[in-house]
Amino acid sequence: MSDRLVLSLTSPILTYDEYARLQGQKVKDVVNAVASGRLPTYTPPCAPHENPARVKKYINMVALYAEAAKAANLDFQI
Repeated sequence: MSDRLVLSLTSPILTYDEYARLQGQKVKDVVNAVASGRLPTYTPPCAPHENPARVKKYINMVALYAEAAKAANLDFQI
């Protein structure tokens, strides 16, 4: 028999503000964590005339759960 852990994400991506609220952190701490590479982000595709650096980024919750599963030696499947 196989043991399974089923996770349900309310959203695969979160704004910095929403992630900070859910984690009880300040937005500036989330921004710093992203800048230092501690939090994975998702950047939506942009139009050719847009500057990619100015496109709003989101916290990638799927990648974050995958990192946590790997750190816990769990097999993570989507």
